[in-house]
Amino acid sequence: MCAPLVPLIATGLGAIGTGISAASAAGQARAQAAAADANAAAESNAAQVSQQNMRQAALQQYRQMAQVSGEQNLMAAAGGDATGYGTAANALNDTQILGNQDLARIYAQGNQSLMGSDIAVANDLGQAAAARSRGSAALVGGLFNLGSGLFGGGTGSTSSGGLSTGSRASTSALGGASQYAPFKAGMGL
Repeated sequence: MCAPLVPLIATGLGAIGTGISAASAAGQARAQAAAADANAAAESNAAQVSQQNMRQAALQQYRQMAQVSGEQNLMAAAGGDATGYGTAANALNDTQILGNQDLARIYAQGNQSLMGSDIAVANDLGQAAAARSRGSAALVGGLFNLGSGLFGGGTGSTSSGGLSTGSRASTSALGGASQYAPFKAGMGL
């Protein structure tokens, strides 16, 4: 009289395990998504700080260029030289050229840093979306497996002894091998 209850209890326990496994996978995926979102936020903040540092470095360069040009003008005027032509003009021109090269380097480094941060943020956001998708898939897959386990997956026929033998015996490793034997023979395997 208790024999029919054994498969039902086993099915119920399997369903509980499936539900716990799905919930665990979904929770892990949510945690991974939260970590990836936090990484994206931190990288975005670092990019903003980097851009602010780039602007400060550029302002510092402009100030330094102005200071050197001013000193050169002052020295030329003190020596009685005109700054519009000759050696004084060449010195001022060289100061501007070298200063502009330094500015170009500062801006290029800042832009490269920003591009790297943009890529890192996009990657982190992509990882977060993928983790959320895995979590949803785990829940949906768990529900399908749960339904399959509860409503017909694994409920078997009874043998002459009254114990359930399962109707899926042919999908075991040994039973499954025999069902593909004609296919393998046709392929020469």
